[in-house]
Amino acid sequence: MTDFSTRLRRATMVEHREAETRGFISRLMAGAVPMAGFAALTAQYLAVYRELEAAADRIRAEAGPAAGFADPALIRVPSLEADLAHLYGPGWESTVTVLDSTRAYAGRLRDLAATSPTHFIAHHYVRYLGDLSGGQMIGRTLSNLYGLGEAGTSFYRFDRIPDARAYKIAYRERLNALPFSDDEATTTVNEAQLAFRHNTAVLVELGALYPESPEDLAPAA
Repeated sequence: MTDFSTRLRRATMVEHREAETRGFISRLMAGAVPMAGFAALTAQYLAVYRELEAAADRIRAEAGPAAGFADPALIRVPSLEADLAHLYGPGWESTVTVLDSTRAYAGRLRDLAATSPTHFIAHHYVRYLGDLSGGQMIGRTLSNLYGLGEAGTSFYRFDRIPDARAYKIAYRERLNALPFSDDEATTTVNEAQLAFRHNTAVLVELGALYPESPEDLAPAA
């Protein structure tokens, strides 16, 4: 398992690139998605992270091989709820819509991540390592583009992790130390690829809901 983190990264490169280059994300980062589209993306993240962090609570309590990954410093749900309260206002929970693709993604987490260390690690890796790798830059960009300041983008900040680079190095070391068999490692890799495909499906559905339009350009900060 010494090179498991490298295997996992290489095996998901195609899916990762596909998710990163989806039209919705490219347009969002250019300020060419309406504020409603940004808010809708945040709502989809909440549905996903509620399931993932519920799974983390169970994995942590069982103290198995994946428990070390269920770090409370990573928790995103409170930040997402605060962001949505800012973006939608009072009563936001009755306002947001969870997309079909997001329901499928969350369902996969609910069905497997809470009970299977291999599946949990796969989804945990895809979400949190991605957040730590580009989240702060994305948050600053979106904050400026949409004139939000720090409000509405707290999801992208990890206040309890002062050194993201050091954290990611330690995270990869934990991956390499996992006592997984070859079959378990393969299951984790396959599930990580699926996690990226679920994420891409959400972005495709959001892109269809908020298609490219000159009238949708966000004002400069």
